[in-house]
Amino acid sequence: MKTSISVLFAAIASLAAAQAGHTNGPPDEMKSLSFLEGNWTGKQNFNNPTGPMVGQLKVTVHSFAAGRFIEELSSTTLPGRKPTEVHHFISYDPATKTFHAWWFNDTSNKPMELEGALTGNQLVLQNHPTNPNAPVLRATYDKVSDKAINYKLEMKQADDKWLELFHNNISKS
Repeated sequence: MKTSISVLFAAIASLAAAQAGHTNGPPDEMKSLSFLEGNWTGKQNFNNPTGPMVGQLKVTVHSFAAGRFIEELSSTTLPGRKPTEVHHFISYDPATKTFHAWWFNDTSNKPMELEGALTGNQLVLQNHPTNPNAPVLRATYDKVSDKAINYKLEMKQADDKWLELFHNNISKS
């Protein structure tokens, strides 16, 4: 019986110590991404070699887990196709002083991980694939105003230039 009580007290003490390491809120850097939050609509303009391809875009961004993460849910509808489903999660790592993102979409079985920084009104994230044949992608969120964001996704080329895959112009609805 004494052993059981000792184990119980040890478990309670370890849980209390683990809780003591928690901070009261998210890193201040997460607050700097609040411009992304809200309901947005606009156009997704694909850089299509056969001609323009434009989709209708809906984006919802909200914070969760006590403000430690933001989630971006987006859906693009192209004529004659069903809407896409994309989930992006972004957080800030104080140890590395970088933003980290995980992208889940309906075209891949694995999430893509990206990291980057916010400079002024521009958040730039880039993946670092371990597979040498995988593309290097760069995503740029650019706050135009409190009610407008431009976004572009680019792929690194062999000559270290960037090819724009698509860009979005969205407005807060």
